[in-house]
Amino acid sequence: MWKWWYLLLMVPSLLFAAEPLRAVVSQTNTAPYAIFDPQQRLVDGIAKDLLDALATRLNRPVQYLDLPRGRVVEWLLTDKADIACFLNPQWVPASYKLSWTGVLFHTRQYIVRRLEDSPVRSNQDLFHKRIGTTRGFSYPELQPLFETNAAVRDDAESLEKNIQRLEQGRVDLVMTVDLSYGHYQQQFDSSKLAAEPLWAQPAEVYCALNPHHALQIEQIQQLFVLMRQQGVVDKALKRWAHTSL
Repeated sequence: MWKWWYLLLMVPSLLFAAEPLRAVVSQTNTAPYAIFDPQQRLVDGIAKDLLDALATRLNRPVQYLDLPRGRVVEWLLTDKADIACFLNPQWVPASYKLSWTGVLFHTRQYIVRRLEDSPVRSNQDLFHKRIGTTRGFSYPELQPLFETNAAVRDDAESLEKNIQRLEQGRVDLVMTVDLSYGHYQQQFDSSKLAAEPLWAQPAEVYCALNPHHALQIEQIQQLFVLMRQQGVVDKALKRWAHTSL
């Protein structure tokens, strides 16, 4: 006997079938999560791979919304957007008001330094350091340091600009994640840089969902379960993985 949710997925929703899936993909999502062309259009990356696959299974077009990261929750809660990926409930305010997919994958944070500088292996190695971070991103493991001024958070809009500032001596360290730094290494010379994994456990990554449409929530949640089972998520990640890390 088919499970009820499988029937739900197979029967197009009369309410949503013709409407676009409004997906937030911000330019603060560094490559390879999101890759934009010079006209600021999303043209490639893990976000496009996964959301295009999701929209195909929903039989709906996708409307990509490039929003500042600080407005993502507002747009989901006010029914201006349907989905935003690469988030974690610990990273966003009022996460309990949103709906969520299951865990899509795990990501590990890295700390990038100049090769001649000392390795970073604990919070104590961050004392009195200026740390290059990405605007709009949350760093729960480092927040106590920032709040007590034991370390300085210094935002930029991209990993490339942060590493440029690192090489110029304007910041002491740069925060990034495994896939983003691996992609950077494929594009640029990183021979004068070193990277150590953050001591925290790899973070769980989800998609946040507009909480106002129960049928749409169930469809998307179950489709992501199927996409994981069918290897769609792993295929998107492996496409962009880099072996150096």
